[in-house]
Amino acid sequence: MVTVEAKAAVILDYADNQPEGYPTVLAAKEFARIVEKGTNGRIKVVVHANAKLATEETIVKQMRYGTVDITRISVPYLANAIREFQVFQLPYLFRNSEHMWKVLDGEIGDRFLRLTNNHDLVAISWFDAGARNFYTTKKPIKTLSDFAGCKIRTQTSEISLETVRRLGAEPMPISYDKVYGALLTSEIDGAENNWSSYVAMGHNEAAKFVTETRHNYLPELQVISKEALKELQDLSPADKQVVLDAAKASAKYERGLWKKYEDDAKRKAIANGTTVVKLSAGELAKIKAALAPLEKAFMQSEQNIIKEIRKVQ
Repeated sequence: MVTVEAKAAVILDYADNQPEGYPTVLAAKEFARIVEKGTNGRIKVVVHANAKLATEETIVKQMRYGTVDITRISVPYLANAIREFQVFQLPYLFRNSEHMWKVLDGEIGDRFLRLTNNHDLVAISWFDAGARNFYTTKKPIKTLSDFAGCKIRTQTSEISLETVRRLGAEPMPISYDKVYGALLTSEIDGAENNWSSYVAMGHNEAAKFVTETRHNYLPELQVISKEALKELQDLSPADKQVVLDAAKASAKYERGLWKKYEDDAKRKAIANGTTVVKLSAGELAKIKAALAPLEKAFMQSEQNIIKEIRKVQ
């Protein structure tokens, strides 16, 4: 919620569900530093990590209520509010990280940021979130058939749920902050996420098998409420521009942090007993084939943009 201090400083509340020291939280704090410096203290951004203000499952609602001004959000949760973004949830849409960034740094990525101008949540920059893999507690996933009977935590979106179903597992859409406990108590047999989250949230302590499917490169975004943006515009168009420029600068900062953090997380996990499963070409092809029908099931109206994305070299 945009508030004004007695000394006329505008306070913006920034929510992130990741822990202190995580790349997105560090980037949020860099965003706050740039904004305060660029406005000579007229605008202050208060960063709330560890889901202190809201979980990702509830963050859109909180922003619409006006209790959160800015957030870092994963694509599936933004897609629940702005349908166009669901195209980025399609498994194996991006060939690799380099392909994803060529798309997001280009006209296509800019187009998606602009389309949010017509909504009550405005996307202001892209964040890196690496590749997502499956990890399990009791047995490694070495083949497509190994998914059968497994309860796998997934994000709360229909495409995410159906991705797990198509692999033969049972999707468990539980809150991110509940995953660690659910792994320990065997409420779930596994989950899927990037290496950074796997280690930062302690999931590697309970789920010792990681299968590098790289089934999704899910970008994340910094998003500001349209109401907060309007209030900044009314107070000072120049200061509003400082906020928008800070979003771009902090996104570059986050991307610079990400790869080292992710590589360090993988090394730490392996050193602490994680077994990494490399799929054979044949099994990877089976997984891709099992997930291919999702494109027709969910993306009938997105065929043109999917072709456009895949043509990017």
